[in-house]
Amino acid sequence: MRDQKLFLLSALISCVPLMLSGCGGSTDLSPKDGQEAPLGREETRKTNFGKLFGDNFLFFGEAKKFDANSNVGMRVNPFLWQASLDVLSFIPLASADANGGVIITEWYSSPNKLSERVKVTAHINDRQLRVDAIKIVIHKQVRSKNGEWVSVDVDGSVITDMEDIILTKARQLKAKSSSR
Repeated sequence: MRDQKLFLLSALISCVPLMLSGCGGSTDLSPKDGQEAPLGREETRKTNFGKLFGDNFLFFGEAKKFDANSNVGMRVNPFLWQASLDVLSFIPLASADANGGVIITEWYSSPNKLSERVKVTAHINDRQLRVDAIKIVIHKQVRSKNGEWVSVDVDGSVITDMEDIILTKARQLKAKSSSR
């Protein structure tokens, strides 16, 4: 019994260096020549880690390289995403999901109109920078005489104007990115 435990322990110890050899890799946080950093980031992250037993397991195997221009991990247009965050930056965010392309703000009241509040939801639904890739929903409430918040309709031109502002900002970000 004791010999069996020693054998298992020595086998485990001898396998550890082999397993850890797959953990090695370098991380290079600076963009290479001709490569741009992703929007809103100072540095690119390039990992050389592989996976054990193939792509869907632990270590070893072929590592996937990070390409700054492919926007890995983002299922939405990065310029629309950043522009939406910039335009809505005056309102605290309740949640922001880059993979799902949804930004939801908290309720916000302007200091000039404390009896009104708005909550904005931005849906980015495409990787292309197009007019129909963003949809804004604005919920507006006003305080009634008895102090309760009552929902009211928002003028459609306000929604269109906000979408246009975001699209313009996204185009500016794209132009600035491509001119580097």
